[in-house]
Amino acid sequence: MKKIAIINEKLCDQSPFCPVKRVCPVNAVSQSGGLFSKGFPKIDPEACTGCGKCLRYCPMGAVSIKSIKSIKNATS
Repeated sequence: MKKIAIINEKLCDQSPFCPVKRVCPVNAVSQSGGLFSKGFPKIDPEACTGCGKCLRYCPMGAVSIKSIKSIKNATS
């Protein structure tokens, strides 16, 4: 089983300075919008290693780790 990070959009504040995006060691987190515009961060399930570093840095507690059987299950 693979572990990946999941972002709860109800808890996320959409900060343009998202610490989750900045601390990801494999750059698996992207965010739509420009430098000062809000947008939900998205996690690339293929790039995410499930290391959990983002869990410690999200001030809103919007990130959790989920075990999946395959990458296909992460996007559905």
